[in-house]
Amino acid sequence: MKNVIDNTKDLLFFDKKIIQRLQKLANRSEKKRSRICCHLSSRNKVNEMVIYLKKKSYIRPHIHPFNKSESYTILKGRMKIFVFNEFGKVKNIIEMGDINSGKNFFYRMSNSFWHMPIAVDTDCIYHETYCGPFIKSKDVKYAPWAPEENDAKKTKIFFSKLKI
Repeated sequence: MKNVIDNTKDLLFFDKKIIQRLQKLANRSEKKRSRICCHLSSRNKVNEMVIYLKKKSYIRPHIHPFNKSESYTILKGRMKIFVFNEFGKVKNIIEMGDINSGKNFFYRMSNSFWHMPIAVDTDCIYHETYCGPFIKSKDVKYAPWAPEENDAKKTKIFFSKLKI
């Protein structure tokens, strides 16, 4: 099941219908998340996405080499961003929520850090900006100390250790 919508328009704007569409895709997705890519190509200098992340969706901890920047702005719901050292020890937990939540609503990473976003609420919607071009094989390195996304048993243990 495809959980990604690719943009084909030079002028792009959204109303709440896109959120409803993303919710349907996330609900049907094994990964419990969906996204719309706002950029026309991953080779663009700036890559932007609106991401619908359901609670307990596991995005394996990863790092972006080459110090490419990444930022999140929360549109709805709450999330935690776990920041790890190179051995998998938690260095920081950034609590985020929409602008009315009293929590951080914006996060930007200008350096390479091992990190993992986790939805705290049943649904979390956020806008992500990444410094392109994005070539997954070069721009994402997954943590060797964290379970693969398709290993439910090890993921459950990993979440338990992190008290998720």
